[in-house]
Amino acid sequence: MSADDDSEGRLRAIIAGRDGWDAPGGHHSWGGAWEGPIFVLTHHPEDAAPAEGVTFLHRDPADVVRLALDAAGGKDIMVFSPSIGAQLLQRGLIDEIDLHIAPVLLGDGIRLYSAPGGEQVRLSPLEGDPHMTVRVGYRPGAA
Repeated sequence: MSADDDSEGRLRAIIAGRDGWDAPGGHHSWGGAWEGPIFVLTHHPEDAAPAEGVTFLHRDPADVVRLALDAAGGKDIMVFSPSIGAQLLQRGLIDEIDLHIAPVLLGDGIRLYSAPGGEQVRLSPLEGDPHMTVRVGYRPGAA
């Protein structure tokens, strides 16, 4: 979803992690088109550079969900962090996952959800075909 795609006006607040916030380009949700409250979870809020509309917090993620929901006025919040998302998913605090699929396989990175030995999380599509077929543009080791 992009800020322009939110035609129903559902999205009203963002929860982000400090790693993503500090990453190059991390300060500009949807290329700077986002206007609304952003809550950044961090172990060190004191060393974060202040930014308009951004609150840096060292709190339990479930508490931050409550703050974001209040700020959203009953509308949706979005989580921009796989590790925070996984914690909220384990606590039953996520009811939808909006997957953004890019036509590339990553050899490294942070998993969307990793809980070895944990409960399986079943997902069901809200609309459309749950499958996606893509053409492989590069094969490792191929000449």
